[in-house]
Amino acid sequence: MTNADHASHPRVCLAFDPLELHYDFGANHPLQADRMRALLDLLETCQLWRQGDPWLHLPIRPASLDELRLIHTDDYLAAVQRLGAVASQLVTLPSQQRRELEQQAFRYGFGDGDTPIMPEMHEVSAMIAGGTLIALCAVLGLPEGGQFSSPAERPVHVFHPGGGLHHAWANRASGFCVYNDAAVAIAHVLRASEAKVLYIDFDAHHGDGVQRAFYDEPRVLTLSLHETGRYLFPGTGDVLELGNGLGRGYSVNVPLEPFTQDDSYIEVIENLLPPLALSFAPDVIISNHGCDTHAWDPLTHLALSMRALRAQVRLVHELAHRYCSGRWVAVGGGGYDPYRVVPRAWALVWAEMAGLPLPTHLPASWIERWRPAWEAMRERERETWEVMGKPLQESDFPTTFDDRPEQFPPVPRIQEITRANRHTASLVRHLAVPPAVRPAFPPLRQRSPLAGLFDLLHLRGADTPSRSQTFQTARGPVLMRDFCPPSLVERLRPSRGLCSFTRLPEREHRLLLEIARRADCALALAHTPAGEIVGEVTLAPGDAWWEGLEQVYEVAIEVSRDWRGLGIARNLLAFALDLEAREDLIFFAVGLSWHWDTEGTGLSIYRYREMLIKLFGSQGFKEYPTNEPNIAMDPANVLLVRVGSRADQRIVSQFFSRVLSTPQLPRF
Repeated sequence: MTNADHASHPRVCLAFDPLELHYDFGANHPLQADRMRALLDLLETCQLWRQGDPWLHLPIRPASLDELRLIHTDDYLAAVQRLGAVASQLVTLPSQQRRELEQQAFRYGFGDGDTPIMPEMHEVSAMIAGGTLIALCAVLGLPEGGQFSSPAERPVHVFHPGGGLHHAWANRASGFCVYNDAAVAIAHVLRASEAKVLYIDFDAHHGDGVQRAFYDEPRVLTLSLHETGRYLFPGTGDVLELGNGLGRGYSVNVPLEPFTQDDSYIEVIENLLPPLALSFAPDVIISNHGCDTHAWDPLTHLALSMRALRAQVRLVHELAHRYCSGRWVAVGGGGYDPYRVVPRAWALVWAEMAGLPLPTHLPASWIERWRPAWEAMRERERETWEVMGKPLQESDFPTTFDDRPEQFPPVPRIQEITRANRHTASLVRHLAVPPAVRPAFPPLRQRSPLAGLFDLLHLRGADTPSRSQTFQTARGPVLMRDFCPPSLVERLRPSRGLCSFTRLPEREHRLLLEIARRADCALALAHTPAGEIVGEVTLAPGDAWWEGLEQVYEVAIEVSRDWRGLGIARNLLAFALDLEAREDLIFFAVGLSWHWDTEGTGLSIYRYREMLIKLFGSQGFKEYPTNEPNIAMDPANVLLVRVGSRADQRIVSQFFSRVLSTPQLPRF
């Protein structure tokens, strides 16, 4: 590929240094350096990349000790250097000295079979950490990312396949990982800039090390989609691992059922990633594309094909351009079928980033070079594959980039697995996506095609047109209108301070437009005569937490922070709820942690809570105790409910039974 060819594609680089090929725990270890060699050979054979090409190759350097200290402790760094220096001579040392070193190694997470010590351990691991740090700084335009002659030459996307060592802790190695490169890179960015980072981990194993590093940090949203820890290392990643303190709500986990296949997986990521990205509003995305989720991987129980792996990378690419001006770093992560899966999966990542087409068939010359290595590995590791229920076949070596559908027939219990994953994803939506954002994205549950029409007719009354009303404020008149159509929302513009749920008024405007397009939601707006939106109220059917309960609606309200204190919230809420069917329905509101800008009010979190209780109390809402996790796990939150005087008592009883019941959580 020539520079002229590449000029028509987004600025993209692959970060790599030959020293990374020395990250090798030995011939019998699942993590094989050959996976990187096979990948680079495949990219070069397909003329998708050339090492050293300034348009395609981002040079990297080792992370410094100061940079590594952003995540790792001094004693751990010293131990890694010391153990790596003697690794090659360990068997020749006197027995007493060897035992002391082995004890020290075990204390820091080495020597348990998963992560043995290796020669050059510090140097190689520091290079990998530096690679991800350089990549993240490059797309953000930070000095450590390299000098470019103009901003137009700075890479927008960078792929660092050697990165993704997401299990390492501050003071110990874990799960084949010595230094946590993603955590080091993110920590550096937090120190050097005001950027907000969305970390998406697709590896089959929970990204525990990265989550742990930022568990109380609201500027980092860690999202991990992984096989449930009921059966798989590291045993963490429950949906209720939500973060601590200011970071509560910024750790999101989606534990998937063993033997999950493409359709269920794609449904989950398409329903969760867009609303989370919209509400978090990141400045950059870093994604871990561990391909041990593939059905052929010997260490996990997930059953994806290349179709699902292609879908995940395409979705991240779309989100990067929609929310981050394209700023995106991808790292490799896990993958333990080094010849059949890893090269193809990571070639998909690179081709998607670079906007380059992949050939249908793998090059014959590449197959000729790497199939013998696979055959030797097949004979050596046959027992391991069979123990995991993945027996090896002679014809298993692929000849195409995509998998053949007949190789992946439906697994037993596929419907049960799909239902369980749908339940988990619905719970995650309820816990992690703000109420004002959820209505813009259809829920996972299936509703009748006519349900939206019936909902609207019931709320408004079949013969009642959309209403409008004007009231005076100290800054002039404000117009209110309910059941706003998309055409009206398009003609209006958001106030600069209308950004409580998505951080930016432009995104808030797009969110309101999506809600207006939903047939089962009712949107009421307050705007100036000049067309500036200053407040909104959304009425939407209760999400999956309330599934099975009809006539139950969730209320979300927002007023521009530039227009607060003028009575808009009270008047708009009263206007939106002045419905024909008001007394037939149950309305509820869950607050207040979704309002990320509460600090701008000048009120304490508890004073702000009291203000919301008073606001909704003016419309007959009362506070109720509940085991619902958003409330039970955060004492500043509140559940407010208004039960209509004509509401069906059977539904009322079911509603309050749900409010006070034990949460219906997946089994872990």
